[in-house]
Order: sequence, then structure tokens, then C-alpha cells
Amino acid sequence: MHKKRPLKGQLLFMNMASLLKVPLILSSAIMLQISLTPPHVPPSKEIIHQTFNEWVFTRTIKYGFPVLKAIYWAVSLAEIATIASHAIDSLSVIQAITQYAVGHRILDTPITFPFILGTALAITGGVIRWWCYRTLGRFFTFQLSVRQGHSIVTTGPYAVIRHPSYTAAFIHLTGMLILHGSPTSWLRRSGILDVPGLKLVVVAWLAQMSVVMINIVCRISQEDEALKSAFRDEWERWAKVVRYRLVPGVY
Repeated sequence: MHKKRPLKGQLLFMNMASLLKVPLILSSAIMLQISLTPPHVPPSKEIIHQTFNEWVFTRTIKYGFPVLKAIYWAVSLAEIATIASHAIDSLSVIQAITQYAVGHRILDTPITFPFILGTALAITGGVIRWWCYRTLGRFFTFQLSVRQGHSIVTTGPYAVIRHPSYTAAFIHLTGMLILHGSPTSWLRRSGILDVPGLKLVVVAWLAQMSVVMINIVCRISQEDEALKSAFRDEWERWAKVVRYRLVPGVY
């Protein structure tokens, strides 16, 4: 029996639905760009003496984050190009090129619940990170530092938990893992991973993000100790009011 081909109206609806993914894909990429871009860089005299964990994290900021952002943008733009090539006939040349390079047609994937959930978490994490940047102002640095004129900030997200930017990072990473790692994701269903070397790139990206998360977990206590040492009574008063580090009522 022959399979029924979708009607033109059905194809148009499917293409329009896929196009709705484009602003969501761009939003998650923009939020990653914000999350991994230092808003301020302190002078060396304001940076606290580095532990081994801090040494690793500092080099990850300098060398790893630009690579992580570049890979994520490449994947995001590749998915957008695939959507566009399926929706717009004049861009079908993109399909021909990718089919020649990969050996088969790169598929588009519909909007699914994991896509919506992952995007929502990625955007939420990025927005909270941006909120932390705005609240701390020039005091927010990726390097562990105490800046000239520094004081304990107890407003905004810092009135709820002591390390909201790290909570936001975990939310953001969880969203990205769902968005791109779920069985129905474009990265896993489209066939793009058959491009030679791309699986290795994705594994390297995941490994680097795992290192970042481990750095953050180790860094939380170091940051508390640094602030406690610098501000003593002021930090103690804040810590009594804001008891939890990452999750209100839990930790």
C-alpha cells in the first residue's frame, strides 16, 4: 500500500509550526550568550587568592566559555537553517548540500513538550542570571573577587538565596539538556549527529559543562568564606536572614 502524502494545507501548517520554533531557539542561544559572558572583569589586585578549583574555573572562563558559546550557536543556527530549508522552497539548496555532506536528508522536528520545557527552563535561567548581573552591578564578576567599595547586596534575588546566579546556571543547564538531549530533540532525531566528528564535539561540550557545574558546587563554600572573611558581621547578619544557598527551604 502507498503511504498518503500530506496535503498542501497540512504541509503549510507543519511548516508554520516549525517556524514558530525559530524565536524560541534564538532565545535559548541568546540566554546562553548572556549566562556565559562576564558582565565585569576585575583588576588582578581585587581577585582573591586562587585555589586549584578557581584556577580551573578561571581558565574555563577564558578559553572554554567562548568555545561553548560558539558550538551552541552553531547547533542553533543549523537547526534554524533546517527549518527554513523545509519551509521555504527557494532554500532547498541547503537540503541538497547537507544531504550530500551527510549522506541523507537532515530532518526537521516538530514542537514537542520537551522542547517547550527545555526552552522555558533555559530562558528562565538566563533571565535570572541577567537579574543577578543587574542587581550586583560592577560587583558581579566571574572571578572570585572583592572589589573596591564592595558591600553585601541583600536586594532582589539575593534577598531570597545567597547564590541565585548559580541556581540560575543549574536551571539553564537542565533546560539545555532537556532541549537538546531528549529523544525527540532535533539534535537526536534529525540525523545531524551523523556529520563526521559532531558526536565528539557534543560529548566534549557536555564534558566541559560538567566541569563547570563541578566548579560551581566547589565554589559555593569558597565564595561564602571569602565574603565572610571580608565583611564579617555584615555577612553574618545577611546569612541569618538569607539562610539558604541555592534552593529556598532545601539548601
